[in-house]
Amino acid sequence: MMMLELPEHLLEEILCRVPAMSLKRLGSTCKGWNRLFKDRRFTRMHLDKGPKQFLIHMSKGLRVRSMSVDLHRLPHVKVTAEFSLTNPQYPLDEEFEIHKVSHCDGLLLCVCITKEDNTRLVVWNPCTGQTRWIQRENCYDLYDNYSLGSYQDKRCNDNSYNILAHTGFGYDHKFQIYEINSNSWRIIDATFDFKLEYIGEGVSLKGKSTYWIVSGEKEKRLGIFLISFDYTTERFERLRLPNKYPCSATLSLSIVREEKLSMLSQRAIKSKPEIWVTNKIGETQVVSWTMVLAVYLQPGLCIWDGVSFWVDEKKKVVVCCDNLKDQGKTTKHIFGEDNKVKQVDFEVGSSLSCMFYYVPSLTQIYQGITGKRKRDE
Repeated sequence: MMMLELPEHLLEEILCRVPAMSLKRLGSTCKGWNRLFKDRRFTRMHLDKGPKQFLIHMSKGLRVRSMSVDLHRLPHVKVTAEFSLTNPQYPLDEEFEIHKVSHCDGLLLCVCITKEDNTRLVVWNPCTGQTRWIQRENCYDLYDNYSLGSYQDKRCNDNSYNILAHTGFGYDHKFQIYEINSNSWRIIDATFDFKLEYIGEGVSLKGKSTYWIVSGEKEKRLGIFLISFDYTTERFERLRLPNKYPCSATLSLSIVREEKLSMLSQRAIKSKPEIWVTNKIGETQVVSWTMVLAVYLQPGLCIWDGVSFWVDEKKKVVVCCDNLKDQGKTTKHIFGEDNKVKQVDFEVGSSLSCMFYYVPSLTQIYQGITGKRKRDE
C-alpha cells in the first residue's frame, strides 16, 4: 500500500512524526500534503509529536545555526542546518544584526539593530521563512526585554501569539502586551508582593509562560526571586527557588525538553556550580526542585550571570556556552558528574552567541488583512 492510499488519520499520525524541515520539502511534491502542512490542527499535532532533537545557536549576525551535540567519547558539536533572516529594507547582511532572541512553538522573536542604531522587532519562522516585522510608537531600547508566548484564542479556537515587553530600570518598570492578531500595544498591570528592582532575560516553557530570575526588595531586604507570566490569564506569579540566594549569586535559567525548568546557580566565584531541575511544570500546582549535578570547576573558569546552557538530565551532562570570543571562536564547556570539564571550540564569527532547546515547526505567522497592518509589516 502506498502512503497516499493510507487512511487519512493514519497518514497524519505518520507525517506528524517527521521533522519539520523534511515536511517542508515534501509539501512541494503533493498539493494535498501542502494543504495539510498549513492546517493549524496538524501544525499543533506536529508540535506535540514531532522530533525534538535540535539545539539552536544564535550568532550576532543574520545566521541561525541548528546544532546537534554528540556527548559520546569526544564531545562534538555539529551544524545540521543554517537559516538566514532577511529584511527587504536592508538587503545587505551587514546592515542589521540580531541582538536578542526568544522563542515559542518554533517561532523566533528577534530584536534586530540596524546600521543606523535603530531597533526593530521581528517574529520569524526559520523553517518556513515567514516573517512579521513589528512597529512601535516609542523607540526600542537595547536593555528592554521581549518574550513571545501563546494563548488559546476563543474566537478562532486556536493558539494566537502575543509579545510581552518589559521596559524600565531601578524601581520604575512597565509591562506591555503586543497582540499580533490586532496589531496593537497595551499596558498591563504587574503586581508583585515585593518591589521589583531588576529583571533579566526570560525563558519560555511550552509558549504558555515565561520565567525570569529577578531581584527586588521585600520587607526592606534585597532578595532574588523567580517569577512567571501566564499568557492566557495575563498574570504574574512568584514561584519558589530551591534555596535563598544572595544578590551577588550567579543564576541562569534554561528549559529541559519543553517540560521542566532548569537553573544553574553559583553562590560565589569559588563555590561549585549546581544544576537544579523542577518537576514537570503544569502537572501540579507546586513547583519543586531537585539538584541533579554539582561540579568543581578548574581554576580560572567561572560561570557568567545569564549564561546560556543546556541540560541532559538523564546523562547528568551540561553544555554551557561561553560568551567570550577567542580568535573568532566561541567555547562550549561540557561537564558532567565526573567533574571533568571538556571544551569544544565553535566558530561563530561573533562575540554574542546563545543556545537553547528548539523544535523547528510549520507554525504560521498571522500577517493581518488590512492595509494598515501590511504597512506595519
